[in-house]
Amino acid sequence: MIFKWESQEQRLRRFMAISPKKKLEWLRQMNDFLLKASNKKRRDIYWRLRAGR
Repeated sequence: MIFKWESQEQRLRRFMAISPKKKLEWLRQMNDFLLKASNKKRRDIYWRLRAGR
């Protein structure tokens, strides 16, 4: 949610209050969703870029 009345500092503090485990779970869910939603060509590009790291 975006709160227009909150300052940048307040917003950062709110996000910092979220546990690292919860953040990693969200990232994992987003990653899984992107892989499921992408077509074969995009998945191939993703895996090639990932292997290059």
